[in-house]
Amino acid sequence: MNLAVLADISPQDVTLTLSLILACGLVARLLGDLLAIPEIVIMVALGIAIGPSALDVADVPVASLGTELILTVGVAFILFYGGLGLSLHVLRKVSTSLAMLVLPGVVLTAAITGVAASVVFGLPADVALLMGAVLAPTDPAILIPLFSRMNVRPKVSQTVIAESAFNDPTGAIFALAVAGVVVSGHASYTTEIADFVRSLAASTAVGVAVGFVLAVSVSSRRAGIWRESPAIAALVAVTAGYFSLETIDGSGYLGAFVAGLIVGNMELFGLGMHARHQHDLESFVGSLADVITMLVFITLGANLPLSEIRDNAGSGLLVLAVFILVARPVTVFLCTFRDRRAAWTPNERLFLCWTRETGVVPAALAGILLQTGVPHAQLIASMVALAVVTTLLVQATTAAWAARRLGLVHGPAEEG
Repeated sequence: MNLAVLADISPQDVTLTLSLILACGLVARLLGDLLAIPEIVIMVALGIAIGPSALDVADVPVASLGTELILTVGVAFILFYGGLGLSLHVLRKVSTSLAMLVLPGVVLTAAITGVAASVVFGLPADVALLMGAVLAPTDPAILIPLFSRMNVRPKVSQTVIAESAFNDPTGAIFALAVAGVVVSGHASYTTEIADFVRSLAASTAVGVAVGFVLAVSVSSRRAGIWRESPAIAALVAVTAGYFSLETIDGSGYLGAFVAGLIVGNMELFGLGMHARHQHDLESFVGSLADVITMLVFITLGANLPLSEIRDNAGSGLLVLAVFILVARPVTVFLCTFRDRRAAWTPNERLFLCWTRETGVVPAALAGILLQTGVPHAQLIASMVALAVVTTLLVQATTAAWAARRLGLVHGPAEEG
């Protein structure tokens, strides 16, 4: 941590910037309700407006401590919130499809996108595959708040959210493995595969452990020593679990999601909470996730490299057309068509094909590539930025409409 840099930041600057971002978040929520547009899209637009590309009234650089905390621990808490609302009973029915989507599905998406990138940009095969790998993860930070306002069939919504949580570490580790090959010039993935398996196992184990400890400590049992303070206990547990996994090169995101999944299904393990304590926990986690969502996407918008997006818009949109209209549908079909237990309908598959927004994790990977000087990192970063804008404008804005048209909404669904 650079203490000299921190010393130059006044408390007044931090307070004003934070207040401005939260005010933009409230405006985005209001406009989203009025215009029937997902508020996340408006948050990104307002972030662009207050950032250096437009009004330049907010300074939230990616390299700052505040932004780093928002994109790490903050996103981890959104994932905890997402896991808290999922049902293990529902996920068991789609476990085969889910496993296929988050493992071979990520690689397949990256490969198809890589072929398109190689043809359009004339990139070497390994660099093109790296671009596909960076773009492959879907984003739970977008999908969790988006689906919280859409009353989509649980099997579909929970599959999409769980896929996005699990394919973050899968996509990240795969992308970094390909990056290592690009930098070294040696096409050997043996070490990277071993690191991936170790990271996945460690992240899952720590997430389960943190989830059980938290569940027991806030339960109505005698061991529930923090039952009166479930919100604070959850905040401490998620933060401690995230940084513990980061120190052993695990995925803090996956650990937080698994912990939320355990706590959200604690009754399956013979645990329970008093109704008042459960309400306190859910209210706090939901409110904090709302605030973090505002911080994440307004900050993301303020840091989008608009000039680079414009420079690569034509060729980039061709690659993204393959990415959205070919890679995703092929991946969904191949990963779900043999899953008889899930019994996917054609309309459910179509909706899965249309929900694969790009967001925080690809942006973080692009930042790592830029810092490490990987060849063509600037082009990859601009493609990530273009993918964020495109998937938000094209897919996030039409997700609720698509769900209604395909008959996947149960009861009234909010438009925004």
